Amino acid sequence: MRNLFEIPGLNVYLQIIVTLISILVHFLATRNKPRKESTLEIILIYTIGLAGWFTIISGFMGHMLYADQVAASIGWPLDSGFQMELGFAAIGIGLIGFLGFWIRSFWLPFIITKSTFMIGAGITHLIHIFQHNNLSPNNAGVILYWDFLLPIFLIVFYVLFQREKK
Repeated sequence: MRNLFEIPGLNVYLQIIVTLISILVHFLATRNKPRKESTLEIILIYTIGLAGWFTIISGFMGHMLYADQVAASIGWPLDSGFQMELGFAAIGIGLIGFLGFWIRSFWLPFIITKSTFMIGAGITHLIHIFQHNNLSPNNAGVILYWDFLLPIFLIVFYVLFQREKK
């Protein structure tokens, strides 16, 4: 399991793959049936629900069970209490998103908290790159891009969905 944390951005790649497969399977399973959800709604259901699930898992496993390995991959100090705090915050944010599978009113709170968290993390990664030359794989790699891309995706698709509903 420890070797998995040596693959930079593995959680991002897994999240993208699982989300795309889930959406595709849903569309294939319902292709000849009337759907009550729009295409945008289905995309948001899986994107938000699975982003929540992956946030819970990465918060618990990454920042609590394997805190030192994750800290090392980001270029941060080992054996620090901030990892456990970050893990609990991630679990809380993730629960809001995961419950979005069933409760649509959780979507906007998840998008706000997840986007704030990720954009803040992305800015922190950039500061560490420029001020401390921290080019660790999980500070300067795909994680950095994901910190900005997922919030943009969530916000744009949510706005489009709200317009579609009107």
